[in-house]
Amino acid sequence: MPEADTPASGTETAKASVPDVAHWREELRLLLHPGNIGQFDHIELTEIIATPRGARTLNVLSVAVLAEGRPDVGKVEQTQFRNLQIRVDGFKDWRFGVGRTLRSLMALDKALEEFATTGVWALSGQALEVGNMWPEPAMFAPPDGTVEVPLNKILKNNFWAGSHVFRLTDRGKESFAPFFADRRRLQALSDAVSQDVPMAFAGLADLLGDIVIQLPVTILAPSVEAPRGAEHSEVKVAWRRRSAPRDLVVAARNRWDELLIGAAVSQGFRDTANLPINGHRQSVESETWDTTTGRLISATVSTSTLKTIEVDVHEVQHEPRLFAAPDLDGEPQRGRVELTRTRTIVVGEEAVQDANYWLSRRQDLEERRRLTETRDFVQYRSRSGSSDERVRALTDLRFLINKHGEAGVDLWDPYLTGEDLLQTLFWCSHGDAPLRGLTDGRDPPSSEPPDDAAPREPTTLRVAFPHRQRAVLERDKGNCQGLHLEYRTRRGPKGWGFHDRFLIFPNGRDGPRAWSLGTSVNSLGKAHHILQRVSNPAMVAGAFQDLWEALDEPQHVVWRSW
Repeated sequence: MPEADTPASGTETAKASVPDVAHWREELRLLLHPGNIGQFDHIELTEIIATPRGARTLNVLSVAVLAEGRPDVGKVEQTQFRNLQIRVDGFKDWRFGVGRTLRSLMALDKALEEFATTGVWALSGQALEVGNMWPEPAMFAPPDGTVEVPLNKILKNNFWAGSHVFRLTDRGKESFAPFFADRRRLQALSDAVSQDVPMAFAGLADLLGDIVIQLPVTILAPSVEAPRGAEHSEVKVAWRRRSAPRDLVVAARNRWDELLIGAAVSQGFRDTANLPINGHRQSVESETWDTTTGRLISATVSTSTLKTIEVDVHEVQHEPRLFAAPDLDGEPQRGRVELTRTRTIVVGEEAVQDANYWLSRRQDLEERRRLTETRDFVQYRSRSGSSDERVRALTDLRFLINKHGEAGVDLWDPYLTGEDLLQTLFWCSHGDAPLRGLTDGRDPPSSEPPDDAAPREPTTLRVAFPHRQRAVLERDKGNCQGLHLEYRTRRGPKGWGFHDRFLIFPNGRDGPRAWSLGTSVNSLGKAHHILQRVSNPAMVAGAFQDLWEALDEPQHVVWRSW
C-alpha cells in the first residue's frame, strides 16, 4: 500500500470544547450500585493506541468493560500485557499498539471527572491524546440474534442479557484520515490487534478515536422461546446466584414486511411470562425492564425460531476421475480427483407457497428493478447489425460517472485508449474532479477476422501505443474546461501486468464504490457482458492505487489535461 500524507498527531480541540458528562456520571453511579445490573468490582480496559514519532500517544479505540471477580484490583494500574510494535502502511513513523489494563471501579468516575474538567483522558493511568469528543446518548446493546449487532464485534462476551453502553465519539477523526483513504489499512491493524485481543473492528471505521464503556447485565440470563405448536412466546429468566429476584415486565413484537403483526406487554413477573406473540410465524424482538427502577435489563434483536435444517450428506464414490493436465511447462501430468455425490436431507417443515413465499418473489422483482435503475447489475446482449447495446452501455457508464464521480473517477482497463477516454471520462460533468485512466499499453484485439491477403504493417514501423493515444487526445481534447484528467500506462520494469476492468469511485463520502465492466471499454455492448457493482470496492480501489503509485515516472504518463 502506498504511503499517505501523515496526519497531525492529535488535536487540541478537546481542551477547547470539553463535553458535559455529568449526566453520564450520575447514570453510571446508579448502574454500578451492587446488584442493580451486576456485581462489578473492577474495570478491564483495552486500549488500541498510536504513537507518531516525537508526538504524544493517541487513542485509536478504547473499550472499558465493567467486570467481576477481581476485588483485589486497587488504585494502581495493573497492566496485563502491551504490544507496541504494530506497523501500518500509510502511517510513516507511527507505531500502533494494544494493551489491557485492570483498574478499580473508582478510576472510571475519576477519569470522567478529570476529562470533563481538563479534556485529558487517562483512565489507564496514562494520558492519551483524544480528538473533539462528544458524549452520545446512552444505548443498550442486545446479543446477536438472527440480526447481528455490529458493536458486538468490540464488546466483551455480550451473549446473554445485553449491555448498557456509553460512547464518547471523536467527531473529527482528523488523525485517522489514512484509514478512510484506504480501508485495507484498518483491516491490517484489526488483524494485528486480534492476535492479542478478540476484537474485530475492521468494519467499524466510525469508532476510530472513540471511547466505549460497557456495562454488561449479569444478574440474570433471559430467553425467549416459541414452544412447539403454541401460538404464544415464552419468556424465561434464570436469576444468578446472589442476585435478588425482582418484578420484571417484558414487551415483545414481531414484524412482517414492515408491518406490526404482533405486540404485547406482560404483567409483572419474576421467572416466566407468556406473551400472545407467535414466534413460529415471524422473528421476535423484546425488551425487559426492572419495574422498581424502570431500567432496561435485557433486550433481544429480531430472532427467528429454527423451522428447517438442511443437512448435506457427501457420499464418496468408488471410482475416481483420471485425466492428464498440462503443468506450467506444458507437459502433461496425471490428474486424479476423488468424487463425491451429495444428498440433501431436510429436517423440519417443508416449504410452502404461503405469504412469505410470495413476499420473497415480490422482493426479488423489486431488487431486479432497483439493480437496473442504479446500474448495480446490467446485462448487455449484442444484436447483429445493431449498435443499440453499445449506445446503452456507454450511456450507463456516463450515468455512473456523473452520479458518483463528484470526488473523482478511476478507469482501469488493459486496452484503454484515447478514444475510450473521450467516450467516458471526458463526459464527467463534475468540474475539476480528479479523473485517472490506467492502461496496460496494449492495443485492443481486433474484432474483425484476419485478412491474409491484406498487407501488414511491420511492427518496427508502427508508432508506439502512447504516442498514438497522445495524438488522438491532443486532436480531440477541445478546451479541457474543468477537466483534470491523467492517463498512465505500464511501461518498463515497474508495475505489473493486469487484466482488470473496473470503473472506480475512490473518494466517495461513504467510502469507495466500484463496478466491474465485464469487458474492455472498446467492447462495451458489442458482445454479451455484465456490468455489476462489486462488494469489496475498497480492496479494488486500493489495488488500483497501488499500481498507479508504482507507475510514477515520466515515461508512464501518456497524457494530462493540464
